[in-house]
Amino acid sequence: MQNYKKLIGSITIITFSYAASRVLGFFREILLANWAGVSEATDTLDLAFIIPDFLFYLSAGGYLAITLIPIMSEKKKSELNNYFLSILYGISLIFIILSLITYSFRFQFAELLGVTSLDFFVEVFTPIIFSQVFFFIGAILMSYQYFHDNFKYAAIAPVVYNSTIIFFGWINSSTPEGTIKGFAIGTLIGSALGHFLIQIYGAKKSGLSFDLVSPKFIHIKDYITISLPLILGQSIAVVDEQLFRVFGSFLAAGSIATFRYARRIALLPVGIIAQAVGVASYPLLSRLFQKNEIDELLKLIKKQLSYLFLIGGALMVIAITNAEYLIEVIYERGAFTIDDTIRVSAVFIIISLAIVPWSINQVLTRSYYVQQKFWFPVITGSFITMISSVVLFNAARDAKAYAWIIIISLYIYCATLLLSLRFNSERVLSKELLFEFIKILFVISFVFLIFEIIITLTGIANLIVSLILTVVIIFVSLSLLNFEYINIAKRR
Repeated sequence: MQNYKKLIGSITIITFSYAASRVLGFFREILLANWAGVSEATDTLDLAFIIPDFLFYLSAGGYLAITLIPIMSEKKKSELNNYFLSILYGISLIFIILSLITYSFRFQFAELLGVTSLDFFVEVFTPIIFSQVFFFIGAILMSYQYFHDNFKYAAIAPVVYNSTIIFFGWINSSTPEGTIKGFAIGTLIGSALGHFLIQIYGAKKSGLSFDLVSPKFIHIKDYITISLPLILGQSIAVVDEQLFRVFGSFLAAGSIATFRYARRIALLPVGIIAQAVGVASYPLLSRLFQKNEIDELLKLIKKQLSYLFLIGGALMVIAITNAEYLIEVIYERGAFTIDDTIRVSAVFIIISLAIVPWSINQVLTRSYYVQQKFWFPVITGSFITMISSVVLFNAARDAKAYAWIIIISLYIYCATLLLSLRFNSERVLSKELLFEFIKILFVISFVFLIFEIIITLTGIANLIVSLILTVVIIFVSLSLLNFEYINIAKRR
């Protein structure tokens, strides 16, 4: 019970911080749409992020750093500090060198991506690529804080980051090109403040002593060996946007921005709720696995999957039934026209179908990571990504076609992980959990049919009614149906 109380507290902290961050990120996207619209300049910003984002997701974006938590669970308290510093210093040096090498090929990257204005691309690309150094070091420092159940300083990072980007975008917002340059500068300064300096302080408060420790080759070698699957491959849940940027560079102007605007809104609930659950629960999952408390571990995973399926499904219905109104309210001002609203909302409806797999993926992947089974998610994701790339190259002619391909791929990926996930000989997808999913699917489908057949409202009225009716139907369903892992009325 103590574990669950602590977990709920951690999830609450992260949820509120992520909510604040996502609201600011949302506001950032609104301002970007207002100041730059759907234009070549916004496409340049996305293209400039392809290589940095790939490096970030490969490492600091949680994948390289996430391997540290189960490793640290195996270390003695007396040796943990020096071991961590050895990893931090050694890997950070490697990543700094990698960033410098990447920067040296900036013009070649621009030509490869088909950029029309090389000089403008380089101006945007330069601060963004070096910001990844701060992201990476900060992510490693966050893993140390997470291991000690300290989430508050890590929670501040994205708030500071987004605020800084908004500020520098605002002071340079006289032209679309100036806005994009301001966003790029804000990315560098925001990452240095939020993801580096604050995380140094947070790690110190968590007990880390920054001693002069020489990186040990054996530590770095062992760590890289363990992390190798995550270095070599990317899950499709992360790489999809990067793929689209590459393929989108060969489509009509604004195609990348269209997908980008739609995806940002769809990912909002995932970032606030699902990611908070995944981040907060990961240290607990690691400890339960190390203690061999498999029954408790399985119960926790099944509860998380059920709740995320239900919440994700409800949010998916609300998003689909209010798509055009949400896009209009959030983006339609300044350079963002009614035609852009129609384009983006059509893509947003498709992408919203991915809220469920994006959500449960936060728990599924971490369930493999706590066992140090990194290869299976990576190989599965890489294979599906490879197939998707072939299909994209041959079939994707616009943002809508691309979105459908990615959505289908995501469902295949998550289904594969779920069907294969087990601890010792016991599968996570038990008969009880499967019935739970079927009940949830029935409830969500019922809500959607009501809106499709009965409700004919539009605008704010439809949004309010959809929110209220969805909550009411879910609570009534929870009372009438016998759910195994979801129980809001009382604690089990």
